Amino acid sequence: MNAKNLYAYTLQPVKYEVSEAEQRNAQLTIWRSTNKIGTKAWAIMGAVLLVAILGLVFIKNYSTVFCWVAIACVAIYLLIRKYGLEWYVKRKMQEFPVQDIQNIRLGVQPSGLVMRQKVGMQEGVGSIGWKDMYEWYDTPDFLLINFKVKGQQGAYILPKRMDSNNFSFGTIRKHLKQSVGEAKKV
Repeated sequence: MNAKNLYAYTLQPVKYEVSEAEQRNAQLTIWRSTNKIGTKAWAIMGAVLLVAILGLVFIKNYSTVFCWVAIACVAIYLLIRKYGLEWYVKRKMQEFPVQDIQNIRLGVQPSGLVMRQKVGMQEGVGSIGWKDMYEWYDTPDFLLINFKVKGQQGAYILPKRMDSNNFSFGTIRKHLKQSVGEAKKV
């Protein structure tokens, strides 16, 4: 290790608190990444629009209402898919409580992420190994790391404000690239 990354690992765990707004933002960002319109749907909409426009141009002496209805259906589908579903998802997310994340400290170690939580007079220590993490997302606002330990899934939302000498995102990214691979696109 050179002087530049002498403390790439955590000597003292840092406070880990994630607000409700940060949790909702992370959930919405991940949902948006999965709500993409596929190539097949774009091809179908393109074909419908092409036929409708050709019908408007070339059909004479007959009603072209079906062409206007087809164009309206494509427009309505796009509006519902873009704005309607997001509104519905936001509304549904408000129905479910977020996890209260307090009194937790996280640290970065060569073996994985170490979590310390004080409950009453006792302090519990847990570790999530790099091998237990199966996917991660790197967004401008946060890192999201999904893991599975003993059959149970979990996730860490790490806001970018946590990136410091005591909690190096560079070290976390290095280990995630080695054990999981590249970050998933959002």
